[in-house]
Amino acid sequence: MPATAERDALAAAAAAVRARRRTLPAVPAALTVGLLATYTIDPVEPYLRVALADTGLSPGIVVGPFNQILPECLGDQGKLARLAPDALVVAPRWEELPDGEEEAELLRLADAATAAADRWESCLVFVLPALPQDTAGAADAGHADGVAAAVSTARQRLRDRLAGRPQVLVADAEAAVREVGALRAHHPALYAFARIPYTEEVFWRLGLAIARLLRTHFGGVPRAVVLGPDLAEHEEVLREPLRRLAAAGVRIGALEEAGPSWLLTTDPDLASTRPDGVLLGPAVENWPAELQEAGVFDRPLPRRPGAPPASLPESPGPLSLADFLAGLDLSVTFGEPDFPKVTELLSRAKDFVLGPVPAEFDPADFAAGPDRLLLTASVRDRFGDYGLGAVAALEFAAGVCRVEVFSVSCPVMGRGVEPLVLKEIVASAERRGCSAVELVLTPTGRNDVALEFAASVEETGGPVAVRAV
Repeated sequence: MPATAERDALAAAAAAVRARRRTLPAVPAALTVGLLATYTIDPVEPYLRVALADTGLSPGIVVGPFNQILPECLGDQGKLARLAPDALVVAPRWEELPDGEEEAELLRLADAATAAADRWESCLVFVLPALPQDTAGAADAGHADGVAAAVSTARQRLRDRLAGRPQVLVADAEAAVREVGALRAHHPALYAFARIPYTEEVFWRLGLAIARLLRTHFGGVPRAVVLGPDLAEHEEVLREPLRRLAAAGVRIGALEEAGPSWLLTTDPDLASTRPDGVLLGPAVENWPAELQEAGVFDRPLPRRPGAPPASLPESPGPLSLADFLAGLDLSVTFGEPDFPKVTELLSRAKDFVLGPVPAEFDPADFAAGPDRLLLTASVRDRFGDYGLGAVAALEFAAGVCRVEVFSVSCPVMGRGVEPLVLKEIVASAERRGCSAVELVLTPTGRNDVALEFAASVEETGGPVAVRAV
């Protein structure tokens, strides 16, 4: 098949899975899955949901806040800590890690995620980061300290850190990128707009890989393979795959075999009679790859007989949320508002907002009004410069500073920005002769983080009061 046709077929297959997501029946979740990533991982949800549903594991999938792996894993009040999911998926991306500290940061993420999974009694799926799209060109592979070498070394050390843990599974974003093809895998425009680095096809392959891992852990896979009568004349093609399965302890049986089993056939009607029917295509030379794709070879990874115990790299010790915040080198500066950027932040912020921004709210009009202040905060830390990170709209009247708009962008949420902005709000109120600050809260179904922050502030006393509407 020509390369263009292959790409079109892959895109069509991904679109078909998304369409199926909309038709899945609403059933109680048998497996809760939490997703954390350094990028926007929401597009993986329909593919993961469909793949898990196909294995009989009806999932409830919750996407954690964007780029909040360490805060969520280290704290006890985060969105996923409250959920305590059956499975925690953690997916860092090399390009979002601090320059020169990528490997150390990956190991910190692995340690924090493992500790969180232990506390929550969750299964951890850690996704190895893919190789970056941008390297030093063709010569990079020949440099011992090149990008490819650094990523490969870090990926292996991650495997070493995670190996042998009974509740830890490892997926690989690089495998998904390879399956799709580097030229088709990345989406620079969507990343610039919404921090979505990959195309739908990559998310499809990644969702399928995660689902297959979770099936081996939670749902089990058949330990028997039966051959349809139509395959009798193709024994030679299947000889090597069947030998591999038999060596792994899989029974090779007849069609009448009872119990869970893979059914291999070229007959669509026959394949549809078994939940694990594998419909093989017309090209017999592709059958081994089709069996691999179907998951027939998926197994919990056994230890090799006589293999030495894994030698784990030394961990620097447990990292606390306080340690993480103290090491951020956070800088928050307040200045004149850039109204287009303010509008963009208010439209995107969902997790830390006091409530929906009023429909009639216009940042420029608000800032021009008397007894009003549009407070904007620019944020940077050792991970980089985030630009505009928080916005608060303050109105001063009768000795009270009313805060109806207080939004923090997802990339800086949980990094200590919120209390610094609130401190500046209180200082601004005092400069305007106000002795009280009123936060106006409206639950939105997604702003639990903001509600909890407001409740914690009110418990400490002081000039800040909370009013729910």
